[in-house]
Amino acid sequence: MSQTQPIRTLPFGNRPVTRRNALLIACAALAVLLQGFWWQQGRSVTVVDAPEGKLDCVSYTPPLEQPMTPTTAIEPARIRSDLQLLAQRFGCVRIYSVNNGLAAVPGIAREVGLRVLLGLWIGPDPVMNQREIARGLQVAAEDRDVIDGIIVGNEVLLRRELTADKLAALVRQVNEATDLPVTYADVWDFWRTNPAMAEVTDFITVHVLPYWENNPTGIEGALAEAASMYGEATVTFPGRRIFIGETGWPSQGRQREDAQPSTVGQARFIREFTRWAHDNSIHYNLIEAFDQPWKRGQEGTVGGYWGLYDKDGRAKFPLQGPLQEDAMWHQGPIDAVLCALLFTGLGLLLRRSARSCDLLLMAATGAVVGPLLPLQWQYIADTSRNFQEVILGGTAVVVGNVLALWLLLVAAGLKTRQQAAIPDAIGQMLRDFNRHALPPRAEQGHSRILGLLRLALLVGLTYVCLGLALDARYRGFPLPLYVLPLTIISALALSESQAWRLRWRQMPEEAALTLLCGVCAVVWALREGPLNPASLALSGLVLLFSLSQLIGRSSQSARQHQ
Repeated sequence: MSQTQPIRTLPFGNRPVTRRNALLIACAALAVLLQGFWWQQGRSVTVVDAPEGKLDCVSYTPPLEQPMTPTTAIEPARIRSDLQLLAQRFGCVRIYSVNNGLAAVPGIAREVGLRVLLGLWIGPDPVMNQREIARGLQVAAEDRDVIDGIIVGNEVLLRRELTADKLAALVRQVNEATDLPVTYADVWDFWRTNPAMAEVTDFITVHVLPYWENNPTGIEGALAEAASMYGEATVTFPGRRIFIGETGWPSQGRQREDAQPSTVGQARFIREFTRWAHDNSIHYNLIEAFDQPWKRGQEGTVGGYWGLYDKDGRAKFPLQGPLQEDAMWHQGPIDAVLCALLFTGLGLLLRRSARSCDLLLMAATGAVVGPLLPLQWQYIADTSRNFQEVILGGTAVVVGNVLALWLLLVAAGLKTRQQAAIPDAIGQMLRDFNRHALPPRAEQGHSRILGLLRLALLVGLTYVCLGLALDARYRGFPLPLYVLPLTIISALALSESQAWRLRWRQMPEEAALTLLCGVCAVVWALREGPLNPASLALSGLVLLFSLSQLIGRSSQSARQHQ
């Protein structure tokens, strides 16, 4: 056995598993899982086509990076460009306010052949409400010929900004001032608990969003859930016109039970719903025209990805024909092959006498890193709400990947002076820094760097785990960021008791953080339930990491480390 191999091994069946072999198994398994993921992204899916002709209506707000403020002014040229695009697919647009330049929408809609549902934004400020109503009534009078109705307030009761009585008074005020149909829009639960609102409206506007229900519904049952809520509304308000004011499905974001956001899922829901609505003569409005990046700050990643078009105005999917989650799916396998060849060449360059098993480990490492890196950076781009979160996510990627690659290089024999690769404990590093403001470069300097990297990884992981355990509604599951380092560290800990098992006496800080992560993983897994594979995958990985670090510590290895 070469010097790079540990003395202790862990029995696996009747044969020992060395450090290198354990890492090879772990990397090979990750490479297979990643290729399965990319294949799934490119799989062709056939669902029902949307009905021929234009769809009914769609919610319109220009795609903005920042939320609208009182000083935001949307230029008419921007509105005209957006509405010209939407007129190719839809017959109507719904707006939510007449402020910020949106009062120009009806006039421009007339030019491009669109109808309008005019929204008046109602909130807790009575002065602002009266200004909105006055401006809205003025627009309604000027552009009456293209306006099909006025929606006074959007989910005001859901946000608990006004009581039902105060809201009803505002709806009645608008209804008495115009002969256009007037309504109020909210989710079905608030219509069910406030049926008196129907008395001041000309029709009932219900939001039907299976993903956001308290008991979310997966895509397989989403249409049935939407149809059920519509049917309940028709029974509750017999003889009244029921308009579905918002319905749709997100294309990205965190999974809620079996409700998984995806482009294929969004396309399927839109197609199935519009076909059902067309066949049953039901009028509807889809949410929404364009992705709204600013909504990620309020609703997590998923809030920014309800658009049928992305923020740059590109359609996410066709309304007819087969579907594909990612047309560039083949880039994953290509990256795996190229990176495997690159890492193998690096192994030959750094150590010409490298064994075939060492080169095989390098190739497996490349087959993981190649297709994983795009997923990591895409996750950061999709979930980050500001520059600070980009920096934090990028730091997590760099720290985790550097730590994992360092350990893999050691195992492959390409860092022969770092045989054990044992990281310093937090306490040891603090003592060193206390004695030396700038610790001298020493033979074991790599141990201190490894300790700092592991500490950074543990702190970041602890932050993620606490967030998911305490307040997970708008938080995602950052599996791409942590799958590589946690898998490598777990494989090391399971294959050699000498280096990577935590010792409570020598490493109490690391052990406490690791234990806390494991407890949090159990908590959020139980809350999310058994139908959420993203939750189960991350919690399972964190539990594997925690157990591999904390179980089976050896007194001999503790003395050795000390």
